[in-house]
This record gives sequence, C-alpha cells and structure tokens, in this order.
Amino acid sequence: MKGYINLIKHLKRLFLSTYIFVVSGFYIYLTASEFFIRHRGDGYYILSIIVITVLFLIVFFRRLLPVFIPSVQAHGVRNDYEFTLVLINVLYLLIGTAGISQFNLEPLLYLFVTFVLFFMPKNVGIFTIFIILLQETLTYLLSSQRSLTLYLGRIVFVVMFGLLYYLLSFLERIRNRMILKSQINREVHEYREKIKDYRLIQSQKADEIDRDTFLQATVLSIEDSFRLEFNIIKRLLRLHTIALFLFDETKNRLKLVYSISDSPDYMQSEKVERDAGLFAAILKSNEPIIVNADDRSIRGQVYYKKSQKIQSFIGVQVSERIKDLTLLRGVLVADRIEENFTEEHKKIFRMLSDFLGSYVQTQRLLHNISVEREQKSKFFEASRKFNDALTLEQVMDAALQASRVVSRSVSGIIITVSENGDYSHQRFAYASGESESLKKYLGKNIKDNSPVVKLVAEHRVKFPNRDFKGDLTTIYGDQFKIDGITEIKVFPLITRGEELIGTFAVYTTDGSTIGEEETYMLETISNILAISIENGIVVKKINDLATTDGLTGLFNHRVFQERLDDVIARANRSRAKFSLGLIDIDFFKKINDTYGHPVGDKVLKGLAGLLKRLARETDIVARYGGEEFAIIMEGTDENGALTFAERIRKEVEKLAFDAPEKTFNITISIGLATFFLDSDHKKELISCADKALYHSKENGRNQVWNYHLIKEKKS
Repeated sequence: MKGYINLIKHLKRLFLSTYIFVVSGFYIYLTASEFFIRHRGDGYYILSIIVITVLFLIVFFRRLLPVFIPSVQAHGVRNDYEFTLVLINVLYLLIGTAGISQFNLEPLLYLFVTFVLFFMPKNVGIFTIFIILLQETLTYLLSSQRSLTLYLGRIVFVVMFGLLYYLLSFLERIRNRMILKSQINREVHEYREKIKDYRLIQSQKADEIDRDTFLQATVLSIEDSFRLEFNIIKRLLRLHTIALFLFDETKNRLKLVYSISDSPDYMQSEKVERDAGLFAAILKSNEPIIVNADDRSIRGQVYYKKSQKIQSFIGVQVSERIKDLTLLRGVLVADRIEENFTEEHKKIFRMLSDFLGSYVQTQRLLHNISVEREQKSKFFEASRKFNDALTLEQVMDAALQASRVVSRSVSGIIITVSENGDYSHQRFAYASGESESLKKYLGKNIKDNSPVVKLVAEHRVKFPNRDFKGDLTTIYGDQFKIDGITEIKVFPLITRGEELIGTFAVYTTDGSTIGEEETYMLETISNILAISIENGIVVKKINDLATTDGLTGLFNHRVFQERLDDVIARANRSRAKFSLGLIDIDFFKKINDTYGHPVGDKVLKGLAGLLKRLARETDIVARYGGEEFAIIMEGTDENGALTFAERIRKEVEKLAFDAPEKTFNITISIGLATFFLDSDHKKELISCADKALYHSKENGRNQVWNYHLIKEKKS
C-alpha cells in the first residue's frame, strides 16, 4: 500500500512539473497549424481560450503568492520558463485571432522579446527566443499559404530585437560603471573635504585619507573576485544560494560579507551566533559537511531570515594558513533547490574555501604592506632626490624637493654654512621661497650670529623647542628678518666626522604645522644633506683639481684644449671670428734664479689675478704651461684682440713684486692669431699665435704682435 502511495506522489510531482509544458507545447502546434483561425468562434475556440486563461492564472498567481504569504516558497527558475511559455501562447493566440481583423498585433511579439530579456534571467531569455523561432518555423512549415519573405522578416526582427537588447544592456553597463566611478570619486572627494572642514586631521596629513581610498579599492577588488568565482560556481553547480560569512571582532558571531542567491531578499542581514544551526556543525567539522533531504525540510538554515525549501546543503570552514598556523575566519555555505550534493562537491568547495581564505589574506597583507610602504616611501623618495646631486647647488635644490616630499606644508628652506670652517660664523648659502628678502641675503654673513643659530650650532640640537616664545621672523637676527613665516624648524648639519658645517631650516607660510613624524624625517634629511654637502665640497675640490691649475687657479692646459674646441665649433656655426693670445713672462727663468721659486710663484699668481680681472666673462683664461698663459677672446677680431692685448701689457708693467732685498717689475710678450683670418684649423691657429709670440720675444720683448701683421710685413 505504501508503494502505491509513493507511486501516486511521484506521478503527481511529475504531472505538476510537466503539465504546463505539455499543454503549452500543444498550443504551439495548434497555433502553427492555424487551428484558432479555422475554428474562431466555435466551441473548440472557446474551450482553448478557457484553458489558456486557466494556465495564465495558475502561473501568474504562483508568482504573486509568496509576496502575500511569506511562508510560501518563492518561485524558482522553472516558474519563469512556465510563465514565458504561457505568455507566448497567449500572444500568438491574440496575433492569430487578430490577423483576420484589421488589427496588426505582431509588434507585440518584438516588445515581448525585449520584455523577457530585460526582466527574466539570461537563460530564460534565450529559451524564449528559441521557442518563438520554433513557433515561427512550425507556422511556416504547416501554413497553407507559405510566405518565405514574411517568415524570414519575422525571424530577422526577433533576432534583431534580441541583439539590440544585449547591445543596449552592454552600453548601459558601461554607462553605469562610469556613473559609479564618478560617484565614488565624488564621494571620496566629499569625504576628504569633510575631514578637512571638521579639522579631524591636520592639513598636511591629508595624505592619510588615501589609506581609506586604498581600503575602498581593496574591498572592491575582493568583491569583484568573489563575484567572478561565485557566479562561476553557482552556474556550474546550479546552486540556489552561495554565501560567505566571516567572524566579527568578537569571534563569537558570523556576518554575511558576500552572497549570490536566487532569493536575495531572504538572506540574513543580521549577525549570527557561531553555534547556531548549521553553522555550529560546520565549525565543529574540519571537513565540508553535506545535508540532503528529499522532502526539502533541512533545518538550521540560519543564513536565511526564514527557512527555505531546499533539497541539499553544503558548508565548509574558511581559514587562513600562516606557516604552520591555521586561523579560522568564517564559513562558506551553498544550497540547491532540486538536486543533492555529492562527495565530489566537497573537493570543489574545499578548494574554493582555500582560495577565499588565501585571497583575503593576500589582500590584507598587501594593504598592510601598502600602509607601511606609504610611511616609508616619502622618506625613500626624499632620499633619492640626493642621488643624482653632485654639485653644491644641486644638493641644495634636492634638499628643497626632499623637504616638500616629506611635508606638503613646507614653503621653503634656508641653508647656512660655516664660514672658513668656523661654525660660530655662518653665511646664507641657499634660500628658497616667495620672499624677495631671502634672495638678498644669499652670500651674506651672519656676523654676530643670532642666538637661535648659535644654539643649534653649539649644542647641535634642533630648534624650536616647546618653550620658545620669541619672534620666528628674526631668528637669524634683526637684520635678517623673514616676513610671513608661521612656523620654522632649524636643524644642525653634522657630517660623518661629527663636524658641524651649517644649519638647515624649513618653514611654512600658510599657517599649517609640521607634525612630529614629519619633523623626524626632516631631521634625517638634514643628516643626509650634511653628508651630501660634504660630498659636494669634495666633488668641487676634485673637479677643481681636474680642471684648474693648482697654483694660479686658472684653467689648466687640458681644459684650455677642450674649451678651444668648443669655441671653434661655435665659430664654424656662426661664422664669427675669435682671437687667441699666448702670453709669456719675459726673463722668468732669471727671476727664479735671482729671487727664488717662491717669488716666481708669486709672479705667476699675480699675473693670473690680473688676467682674470681684465678678462670679460666670455673670455677663457688658462695657464698654458710654465710661465706661458693663453686667453681665448670669443667674438673678437684681430683689431679688438690687439687693443685688448696692449691693455694687458701696459697693466702688467704697473705690477710690483716684493723680493727679499728689493721690489721689481715684470714685462710680458704676447702673440695673437685670429680664426678664419690666420687659420681655420685648431693646430694651425695655435701655431700662428706661437709664431707671433716668438716674433715678439725676438724683436725685444715687452710687445704685442698679431700674426696677420707679421705676414704683411714679410710680404
């Protein structure tokens, strides 16, 4: 007897699952064979109207019933298929019936396609288009008056409306993404502005808000990954719901963080106790658990607000593994409406839970790394500013850039350096800012030294301390007032050898303050700056040794040759003349033999000083070798060079040098050659000047000869 009852139940379930599909299929055939057109108005037609009306009411009220009676299970995907099938039957019945009259209801068919694609799941939409295409094909094949043009036209319109919807929906998704992105940017901007308005943080710490922005981006990244993975799993396994619950701060309750469900309105929005229902069973088992029930009466569905009629449930722990330590973070649950889960599904959900745990862990680690990197990146970026700085000017420019990287509030910097190695006397070496007075102070000595700078220099401590109540604008003394500053911090510049070489100050002008963390980094920058200045001084010394003559301070012979190449290249481009002069001290060997080499060195230095004083900025003066000097006069023709050389010769005659026993004077001989006039090659030009110099010495010394004049005289 029990077997007959079960058979009846199965037959009943089979009938309830298929009767609408069978009847709808029969109606499709009747419509295609023009049954309703032939029997319009008779008893068969009226009976068909009644049957299709009953079917429509059944599927329609089945969709509405859960709205009014919450205990009734919500409609599933099968009801969507039934509903669209019945609507197709009704639609074709109306089109077929109206075809005899003057009304053309075919546009309803294309509107119906758009309606289904818009409001129904994607699979239902594809199913609807397939049924309509099948209906049109059967109508064409069974019709007594076949029209291929009409058939193809309808097919094209149905497909076109379907594709048009997907195109519009694709464009709409792009538009929504752009709107969402714009909205997020606007909300982030408003969020930042409100924080500033409410003074919740200091103005120079506005960068910390970027951490919240990064957190928002991290959450979006995690949810995008969940959305992709959950959609794939839900579709492949035909799930009704898949949801992830994670522990809150107390570790006693679980909170829904992400879910995809066919019944989203019934998902639990409140936190759930860890020992409630199926969650307790999951947390007690290290393996995924499966619960199957053919009568769909699974208990303990705490992840729903109200229990749903599900046939199968699976749940698994979500953990993070850090080396040998396993940390329980939450649970992953899923269920089905009509199918059971198997042991094979446990492997899938175990892998999914491992992915979720490791992904969230990775994102959190990335966030922590990002926060830590944010704290250090400013310092590293500031430090890198000094890497490419070689000259003192570059080093000081790098200090300004580095300071502004550390704190956006920094308006400018002031650097003083010790005068002749005496830390108690400083001079302004670098200053930046909007104040014109700062530029005027460059190079000036702080003679009496301000108490503040003296404090920093002598005690090697930063300024100011909390007890300072004086006027910030006069910390360098009353004669060096800095207008407009609202805060200043001064740091000592101490080299690797513990030598103090100056001070480094940063200041603000907009009322903002420099925080403790920023002050600490600026203090570190001052240490780097001190070493960089020390290196810059060494580089300058090395550069001077490589490019200048150690005794006279003029360019050496190597630099002379390089500069002469440059001048020749410019002359060839501009076709402008320039002149070269070679100068020799008359009877210099006799001076060394008579008065000694130290006096001879004084003569060389004296002549070098005179040449530097008389030369223009564009002239290049070099020690050519021994007692010979060279001067390149760019843009000067033979007449101008002769005039300038004569001036030099006469000024040299006025020089007086002290010897142990008496004071003596010197004379010089000069030879000149002009580019393009005497030669247009480097070696020949030098040779011409050398020949002119030899002519001056051979004709009595203390005179100037131009090679061009020598050639004219000989000819």
